Amino acid sequence: MEAKDQETITLKNLRESANLTQPELSRRMGVGIRIIGDWERGESIPRFDRAIALARELGVPLKTLARCMGLDVTKIPDDLPSLAPERSDN
Repeated sequence: MEAKDQETITLKNLRESANLTQPELSRRMGVGIRIIGDWERGESIPRFDRAIALARELGVPLKTLARCMGLDVTKIPDDLPSLAPERSDN
């Protein structure tokens, strides 16, 4: 992705950086194309489960996705390292 100030990143920028069209993203997520357009125009935001799927499809962290949708993510901690115990391959 181009080096852009975090404040100027939009959902459309993220989608285009992932080389996806609205119809492609719509199909991959199983939602209508109008929903993608609504999200990009800021007319609505996705439910949490769809936000997770959207972040996955775009290859971005949820925090980046929330920020590009105009949500305040200050004081939200970054993801924690995996809490699962490390396996020993001995």
